Amino acid sequence: MKLRNVLMVCIFITLGLMACETPKEATIKDVFPKQLDLLQHGIPIKIQAPEDAKVTNRSDNFMQDVLIEGSNYYVRIYSNGATSPQCATIAKEALVEIKKTNPTFKKTILEEDCGFIYEVQIPGDTTTCYNFNYHTVKGNKSYSFSTTTSRRQPFSKQTVEDIYQAVKEQE
Repeated sequence: MKLRNVLMVCIFITLGLMACETPKEATIKDVFPKQLDLLQHGIPIKIQAPEDAKVTNRSDNFMQDVLIEGSNYYVRIYSNGATSPQCATIAKEALVEIKKTNPTFKKTILEEDCGFIYEVQIPGDTTTCYNFNYHTVKGNKSYSFSTTTSRRQPFSKQTVEDIYQAVKEQE
C-alpha cells in the first residue's frame, strides 16, 4: 500500500513538472516567417522578413541599393566594393561616421563586431528612435544593412532588435 502511495505521488509530481515546462521562446523565423532570396536583385543573401515584405531595387551603375519594407519592418541594403575584408573594420568606421555626422545620434545601445544598434532623438523632440547598421563582406563586396526612421513611424527598441537579429542570421 505504501509503495502504491509513493508511486502515485511520484506520478503527480512528474505530471506537475511537465505541465510547468517553460514555453519555447520565439525564434526570428517565428517573428519574420518569410525568407527572401535577394539573388534576383544582385545580392547573394537570404533574409527573414514579414509575410507582406516588398523588395524594391534602386540600384544604379555605381552601387547596389535594395530596400525591403513590410509591416513594422524596414531594411536598406547597400553594396559596393569592400574597403576591408573584415566586417568589424567596416562597422567601426560606420559607427564613427554616424557619431560624427548625425546630429540626432544619442548613444550606442548594442555594439558587436559587425554591427550596432543606436538611439537617436531629434533635438527638441521627446520621441526616442532606434536604428541599426550591420555589415558583412562576401568576396570583394561589402553589404551594409540598416534601418532608419526618416520615412516611417519610429520603431520600438524591441522591433529594431528583432530586425537586427533577422539581418544577422541572413544566409
